[in-house]
Amino acid sequence: MSPNRFPPDRLPAPAPVANEMATHPGQHTHRFRAMNCEMMATVYSDHPQAPEALRGVELWMQQVEAELSRFRADSDLSRLNRATGNAYHAGDILWEVTLAAVDAAVSTAGLFDPTVGQTLIAAGYDRSFEQLGDSDQEKTLPSSLPDYHRIELDTDARTILIPDGLQLDLGGIAKGWAADKALEKLSAFGPALIDAGGDLAIGAPPPATAGWLVAIADPLTPEQDVALLQLSQCGLATSGTDHRKWRVRGRQQHHLIDPRLGTPAPTNILNSTVIAATATEADVLALTLTILDTGGVQTYLSTHTELPILLVLNDGSTYQTHTLATHVVAYHPRYA
Repeated sequence: MSPNRFPPDRLPAPAPVANEMATHPGQHTHRFRAMNCEMMATVYSDHPQAPEALRGVELWMQQVEAELSRFRADSDLSRLNRATGNAYHAGDILWEVTLAAVDAAVSTAGLFDPTVGQTLIAAGYDRSFEQLGDSDQEKTLPSSLPDYHRIELDTDARTILIPDGLQLDLGGIAKGWAADKALEKLSAFGPALIDAGGDLAIGAPPPATAGWLVAIADPLTPEQDVALLQLSQCGLATSGTDHRKWRVRGRQQHHLIDPRLGTPAPTNILNSTVIAATATEADVLALTLTILDTGGVQTYLSTHTELPILLVLNDGSTYQTHTLATHVVAYHPRYA
């Protein structure tokens, strides 16, 4: 995922909003690292337990990572993937996120598919991203394409069965889901926002403002942003081929798998930013739209006309829907 920025640090913001957000005495912010990303939780509250609640967000994110990382041998997800062909009794987090991932696969007609684990390994993403480097070793392609239909869920026994030849990967939904859950708890103390490495779960507006100011990072020029948005009570996520990429035998690879092909998606979209009701939904849709490329996105939007999206294409051009434009308070001059 590409890093959106909160608080924005480059584009000019309307002064009254920016000043209120910067000086309100009840603001508490906690920054930390989890899921191989920089994260942040912030809340406006005078409750004495608000700082402790912020630290609880970090513990929660670390717990989700411990249960769902495919790079940790002792995670619940790794144990499930080693138990292919057998019913596996899942813990609460793995069970809930797997259900959410299957629902997402159904709603996207399989463009989002959590059974891409083997395909990611075949593309070279076989260890934590910071350990990846260029490789001259050809990877063996999986014997079958990803297919979420083959996941067997027993709701009474709370077991998951993954057939031989498939591996579950929940990286396309876990951060958004975890951010939504964290926001539910933190919002009990006041207006809150969770930034899970650029996947944002956004609560009620801060005091005396119309919303939270969020800058959308420019994938082509890291030192600038595309636009500044004002948002509340929603989720936002950006997914793209610009951030996590590597080479295998000279061929560039990235982590967005097209389940229809079983390979990294050959898309002309560099990244997609989506605003949705939740961070979970935004996470899934941003990945899905990037895989579709611009032709597929146009078809998708013909039946999802109100979806707020911003696309940055490989050639540097941009596309946004009219519903996204209603949230914009400033553009970088390059995109104005």
